[in-house]
Amino acid sequence: MLSKIRRHVTYTNIAVTLALVFAMTGGAYAASKILITSTKQISPKVLKQLRGKAGPAGKEGPAGKEGPAGKEGKAGVAGTPGAPGSPGGPGESVTAKEVKSGDTACNKLGGGEFKVGTTTTFACNGKEGPEGAEGSPWTAGGMLPKGKTETGTYAFGVGALGKNILVSISFNIPLAAVLDGAHVHFVTGAPTSECKGTFAKPTAEPGHLCVYQGSGNGKLFQIFPPSKGPGSAGADPSGAGLAFTAEPTEEIQGYGAWAVTAP
Repeated sequence: MLSKIRRHVTYTNIAVTLALVFAMTGGAYAASKILITSTKQISPKVLKQLRGKAGPAGKEGPAGKEGPAGKEGKAGVAGTPGAPGSPGGPGESVTAKEVKSGDTACNKLGGGEFKVGTTTTFACNGKEGPEGAEGSPWTAGGMLPKGKTETGTYAFGVGALGKNILVSISFNIPLAAVLDGAHVHFVTGAPTSECKGTFAKPTAEPGHLCVYQGSGNGKLFQIFPPSKGPGSAGADPSGAGLAFTAEPTEEIQGYGAWAVTAP
């Protein structure tokens, strides 16, 4: 038993034991001024022996609230310009040639063929047709298609006192046929069944020419076909004439709008 005790008796153990005895019996030694009141009075080596081992880490606590956003930082300095790019290759020229009528590339209507490198594009002529038949209204010789409307305006200035004045209106896209007197109208007031529009928005039912008075003191007495002149009511395929008159003491003037719809 004594041998086991001797094996465990060391200088460190003795020093630790004495330190504990001094701490526990501080009152007894106070009179002789050997009281230990601070760890600074104990050797660091002894303190190291007195310290216990660190315990296991505790559980991670919950995340704290997100803090407010920080202020926007200052803009950085401009970067240095990049190096120039390498020169591009040479461009490709456009070549063009005629596509003759009968060629299937343009549905036998003819046109032009354009090539850039390996890309080919065709610009073909529009649909054609004989006079009076349906065709493109935007090509030379085309007629106003059935049910389509075109509009325009008219105006005339001061004429001689008490004299008649003639004003012409032209259809940019001609009609397929003439209109007789029953199908031309001058509207000065409320719309009619054939002319349901206004001076600001002129309209005409199919097969009718509607002339809307805007302003003026001239009194229209006839809408006539220019090919026949005043005395015959109606309109030519290319347009019509308007005949106005005024009182002997009046100077004549006026303006308005018109609409014609192909029958």
